[in-house]
Amino acid sequence: GTGPRYVIDPVAFGIALFGAPLMVAVLGFWALFIPVFALAFGGPVYLLLGTPALLIHLRFRDGETNGIILLAIMTVLGTAAIGFVFGLLVRGDEIVTLAIAYGCFGLLVGSLWAWAFGWIYNRLRSDFSRVPH
Repeated sequence: GTGPRYVIDPVAFGIALFGAPLMVAVLGFWALFIPVFALAFGGPVYLLLGTPALLIHLRFRDGETNGIILLAIMTVLGTAAIGFVFGLLVRGDEIVTLAIAYGCFGLLVGSLWAWAFGWIYNRLRSDFSRVPH
């Protein structure tokens, strides 16, 4: 059978999805502008992979921030591993290097963005979205 499902608060989700990377960039811009560069390089990947992963995760889970961080880590590792194997199969050294770089960088930035997403989403979401239905 199917277990209980959570209703995703669309306003809180949208604000958290776009606000998390911006919050990390604003709070961390002093660190050699790395979080600002992360917006340009990681932002499209975050939206492409993170949006469906978060939607599925939040439908079946309570939205606890540590779970969202773990989701980010698993998504980054899985994607980097797929890119790495693909690079090996096609003998594309630049693909292998890119997969490793995105994986390493993504583990740090993705975890920060996931923390910020959880922090924002859980502060803005409706009470209805907190209880499975």
